[in-house]
Amino acid sequence: MKTLYVTDLDGTLMRDDKIISKESVAILNRLLAQDIFLTYATARSLRSASEITKNISFKLPVIIRNGTILANPQSKENIEISMFGEELQHLRQAFTDITIPGFATSYFGSNEAKLYLTGRMNEGFQDYLQNHSTDRRIHMVDTEDKLYEGKTCYFTFIAPKNELQPLYERVKHIKEINCIFQQDKYRPEYWLEICPGNATKATAIQKVKQLCGCQKVIVFGDSANDIPMFHMADEAYATKNAIEELKEIATGIIEDNNTDAVAKWLTAHI
Repeated sequence: MKTLYVTDLDGTLMRDDKIISKESVAILNRLLAQDIFLTYATARSLRSASEITKNISFKLPVIIRNGTILANPQSKENIEISMFGEELQHLRQAFTDITIPGFATSYFGSNEAKLYLTGRMNEGFQDYLQNHSTDRRIHMVDTEDKLYEGKTCYFTFIAPKNELQPLYERVKHIKEINCIFQQDKYRPEYWLEICPGNATKATAIQKVKQLCGCQKVIVFGDSANDIPMFHMADEAYATKNAIEELKEIATGIIEDNNTDAVAKWLTAHI
């Protein structure tokens, strides 16, 4: 029976210092050389995830933006992107009077852009901009209409929980979208990420599963955005540092992300 293994990155494969240890890199590369079916699923962009995983020889399509994008890890090209349809108009209406800073991720042909509106800023968003000052995808726009130019596939808002919660309550009932509302792993702010309704880690994993002809799926994760893939997997393992909601539906609990838990589990079971 062919098994597809899928791991989250932040808080799961990655340590708290935002790297994948040399030990994990060596183990994963050894297993990939044996042609096991292994990939990752992350909320990160392809650019960000590729930098984190640059020393690992992933071959299968990788799952980006919580399942919004399937990408080739070797060519760094997108294979498939889920775009917003008519639901975008409902989101625009929900966003009309907000002042919370965030990005609209859009595509202009094959070029990705992360658009944000001038004048909307807070400490968490400013920190993100500073940490991504060399990212040429990020563009400031001067009118709200320009946020929706191109083909939009993703929204990201960053703010303290008490400021972001009302927006989450407003949009979570809109049909044909998925919302992920959770705390940043490295800062006190919360993130609200909104993607098309057909885009989850679970739906993207199903596509990769069919592509490689696997019959079984085993996943590893730690956060709220991993819940859909935990529900669909045959086996699901939460790291010790995972949220309680994820642990409650896990097949088992493995060591924490700072002790190479995923790599150790794979070594012991493959």
